[in-house]
Amino acid sequence: MRAVLAAMLALGAGCASPSRAGDDDDVPHDASGGTGSDGGGGSSAPIDVFDPTIARVIVEIDYETNEAPYTGNVIGFGDTFDPTLVNMNRVFANKKMLTIPTQLANMQDIGTIPDEELTLADLLAIAQHHRDVHDLPDTKSYYVVFVSGHFADQNGVQAGVLGVSVGDTIAMFKDVIRQSQSLTDPNAVRYVEQSTLIHELSHSVGLVDNGVPMVAAHKDAPHGAHCNNPDCVMYWLNEGAADARDFALRRLLTGSSILFDAKCLADVDAKTGGL
Repeated sequence: MRAVLAAMLALGAGCASPSRAGDDDDVPHDASGGTGSDGGGGSSAPIDVFDPTIARVIVEIDYETNEAPYTGNVIGFGDTFDPTLVNMNRVFANKKMLTIPTQLANMQDIGTIPDEELTLADLLAIAQHHRDVHDLPDTKSYYVVFVSGHFADQNGVQAGVLGVSVGDTIAMFKDVIRQSQSLTDPNAVRYVEQSTLIHELSHSVGLVDNGVPMVAAHKDAPHGAHCNNPDCVMYWLNEGAADARDFALRRLLTGSSILFDAKCLADVDAKTGGL
């Protein structure tokens, strides 16, 4: 099992008129299947990450050659991975030992994946082959892999999808994420990548109504396990390239580091007891 490190706090991106990076369709692209569902060798039975016996949460990150996540310090903002660390610690009300690698030295290059149209079955096969960190009696683990190409489902290639989750396996599509790049906003693409990672991890832990019950109704039922508030990171369009940059830049302008709305936070606080 390779070592993983964690960092703390902040944001990262610039501000300007956002550019569209592709078209989204009307089909939600998470397939997380409930809290703690096994999606690639994580566990033999579903584990509720909010169970008090789960003291530690580990996120393992792999990447295809030349498709690594953005890392490093952004002057004036902090570490690139700070948004994910801050928001996922908030999900667990700072009551779990959260371990997420923030530097490439603590992630693994898994080589080239020739298939550029990846289905859920393909993603689970990647996890089955490369995943090193597995669940323990007091530990819940998640597997994230950054890949090239695009997600494909029964409707064909989904060119605007930034990431997908199935059980405790998450895929991040770098070709789509890069479409958020801008010469005037060089850090915006980092923030889009981080907000997408937060979105997909949150599906895997059970949001929205995906294993974690709702305190008050806010599920956008036509779009699956998503929040009905466009200013929440769990809104369905924030999973697609066409709207993720708009959301990221809009939230940056508010100065808020927490990307969930009050109803999503109420759901997880009901599980943890809150801050």
